[in-house]
Amino acid sequence: MEVNIPILSVKLKMPQPRKNYIIRHSLFEQLNHLKDCKVVIVKAGAGSGKTTLLSSFVIETGLEHVRWISLDENANQTFVFWNYMIESVKDYLEDSKTDFQNFFDGNMQKENLWKILSLLVNKLSMEKEIVLVLDDFHMISDEFLISTINFFVENMPENMHLVLLTREMPEIYLGEVAIEDKLMVIDEDDVRLSEKESREFLVDTLKLKKEQGIITSMIEISEGWIGGLQLLAISSRDRNVQTMASFKVSNRVLNDYITKEIFEFLSEEEQGFLTETSILRYFNQKICGKYKPEIDFIPMMEAILQKNLFVINIDEVAGLYRYHAIMAEYLNGIFEKLDQEKKIELHNLAASIYEQLGDFEECLYHLFQIKDYEKIMKLILKMPQTVLTFSYLMKVPMEEISKNTDFAYQYFFYYYSSMDEEACERIYGFITANMKEDETFEAFNRSDMFFSARWDFSNSNILSLEQINKLPLNSITTAFLLIKEAYFLYADSKFQQAIDYLNCAGEVYKKTGNIYIGFFVLSEKAQILEDMGELSKCVDLYKEMEPMVSQIKSLACSYYIGIAGLFIRQLFLDKAFEMLENARKCMKSDANSIDRAYQYTLAEYYYLSGDDIMTEKLLLDVMGQEAFQNIYYSGKLLRYPIYRGQHSELAKQFATMYAASDDFIENMDCDLLYTSIQYELGNKEKAMDLVEVLIAKARKIQNKLKIVEGDLLKARMLLENQGNIRDIQNLFLEAVSYAIDDRIANPFWFERKTANKIMLDLKTELKKELTDEEFEFVSCVLSADPKHGMKENTRYEHEKKRDDLTEREKEVLHELSYGSTNIQIAEKLCVSLATVKTHINNIYGKLGVNNRVAAVNKIRT
Repeated sequence: MEVNIPILSVKLKMPQPRKNYIIRHSLFEQLNHLKDCKVVIVKAGAGSGKTTLLSSFVIETGLEHVRWISLDENANQTFVFWNYMIESVKDYLEDSKTDFQNFFDGNMQKENLWKILSLLVNKLSMEKEIVLVLDDFHMISDEFLISTINFFVENMPENMHLVLLTREMPEIYLGEVAIEDKLMVIDEDDVRLSEKESREFLVDTLKLKKEQGIITSMIEISEGWIGGLQLLAISSRDRNVQTMASFKVSNRVLNDYITKEIFEFLSEEEQGFLTETSILRYFNQKICGKYKPEIDFIPMMEAILQKNLFVINIDEVAGLYRYHAIMAEYLNGIFEKLDQEKKIELHNLAASIYEQLGDFEECLYHLFQIKDYEKIMKLILKMPQTVLTFSYLMKVPMEEISKNTDFAYQYFFYYYSSMDEEACERIYGFITANMKEDETFEAFNRSDMFFSARWDFSNSNILSLEQINKLPLNSITTAFLLIKEAYFLYADSKFQQAIDYLNCAGEVYKKTGNIYIGFFVLSEKAQILEDMGELSKCVDLYKEMEPMVSQIKSLACSYYIGIAGLFIRQLFLDKAFEMLENARKCMKSDANSIDRAYQYTLAEYYYLSGDDIMTEKLLLDVMGQEAFQNIYYSGKLLRYPIYRGQHSELAKQFATMYAASDDFIENMDCDLLYTSIQYELGNKEKAMDLVEVLIAKARKIQNKLKIVEGDLLKARMLLENQGNIRDIQNLFLEAVSYAIDDRIANPFWFERKTANKIMLDLKTELKKELTDEEFEFVSCVLSADPKHGMKENTRYEHEKKRDDLTEREKEVLHELSYGSTNIQIAEKLCVSLATVKTHINNIYGKLGVNNRVAAVNKIRT
């Protein structure tokens, strides 16, 4: 998905009025008050001259800052419509236009549109009077889309003026605009030509050379309908006026008339050209040179234009044309009578031409016309991951996706990215039922873990990197599958292997810029590193994710819950609650997996802040969910002593199930919980054996968090059973040494009764063994505000002392960090050796250390 899809520039160009157009003086007089109105509606039937009226007014008055969108049936999709709107006004977004487009492209949820539209309204420049013309607005009927347009109209700035050209009164709400006297309506009767204007149109614009009697008859028959005049003029060129008498403009039953009076008098070559090009929503010489190479384009267009056959010049310089609605609808009727094979051939040819031009949207239009879903899926896989792409992806029926494995799997993952879990469940069920025999299915299998609580945690075969890379899948699909497999490795406590998989997926992100892959890689990596106690690295990852979340709001909830968990590990409870509030505000009511994570993290917050009532309430609500019948999830809740104490039967049930699950993943959180339950059940010797195994495993893989948690649990066991004091002290020292660099505070708060007793009983010994920084860290954790935890900017005494260093002492310390000797420092700073020694002694005193290595380490923490 590396190719940038161009917006259809033809849709954003004001059509050029025909040469020698008539000046509609009375209507121009009305339109001169356009800037006094919020909304202007020009309502009249097909061929009434609405487009020409506005475009000629713009040209004649020199109206500036006009933006024009020609709507079609495709624009009746919410995201497509707003994509056009944003593209049309982006020049008035000033410095934020690129960021805003990225923000829009990254949002796949309709709920987020309200925020996007609010932002759009606020970002629009207030300095210039902007006129936005929406041509063929009658194409818009989608209920949700109309509600978003209502919101935009209600909130758009005073300097924006909306002009709607439509065959019918729009369904948008305009009551308030009318009450404010800021609505102008020009209806069908207003648009009708006067007799004078009709004569000018026939004689001056169409250059019709007929007797005055015939011209007068034509004016009477047309009843001021400019389209009728043009039809009459075309049919009268080589015939007399007799046939015109049967033309009933009021009925607008045109097909028979156009056939008998116009189409049948064209050459066979002209008829064929018009019919076959009628499916092209815009064309020029280059396009027709590939589409109809046997036709000499320029003479053909000259003949058609000379006959005034309802062709609109979109861009005179670029030579771009399209058919007027009257002619397009008529010609499409003839096109539909062609053989099915011929129609498919022409749509395929048109699709191929537009794809070569880079206009993927127009290419997709033709492929959807013939329901060639295999080609559609291949094309969508090439497109960038924007909201426009997603809107086309949603149009592919689910029963078709099994024909393209890459598309099927990405179809699933993009619905997951938009947090539509119901759709994910349907898609997963379809793929499982219809694609099990595909060689790639094993890599996709168990992807229900993204949305379901029923996924299988047993030790199943994880595909190796080599196996995954050999699958006949593109890089985007492979990356999603690597992310999925990495999660199973993570759940099985194979942390480094999981990170290796994520690093491979991350390489795909670097090459493609697929922001969903980038976010999932960073988010999952942050979870793993958090569980390993590498909290400083987690902070960096969340900083990397932050700009992604500003672009893609559907990912925000996961981000806020994840970073709240990180703050909880560090006991920054106020920050954690702030992030959880942010998550709550952007949660979808039907996103069960996100809701589970939110409720669990919120329960953890309330437990740590000492609110046992809220903790119990949340845990009871959560435990009643189907998800927590799964021992992997229930284990996360049972780690709370309050829940185990009040629901001991559940703890026993967990222990029984865990012991009986020989093929269950080797999850270290579950191991730790099982050990705690065994100890609480009185199986102390077994618990001691288990905790020693866990600590040994944690040391082997350098899992800081589990070393800290295991050490503190074992220290509690020993303390409560008159264990060896030296062993308790060593366990505590190890826990602190592994916690200090990443400020792993949470385990000390969990085991604060044990930690407080050790700090009190062994204060003298700990003062000798711990650095000032380590001792202060534990003291700050244990004395933290029970409701608010630690402050994010907590400064320890040694840090305050560091600020007491003089500028010269800081220079000396800087040189020490490079390993310079005292003599080298003296020479570098041009001071005596004795002065250097004095500075070093002062540094030791202020930092509370007794050697240069310790001093240097102080400035690195």
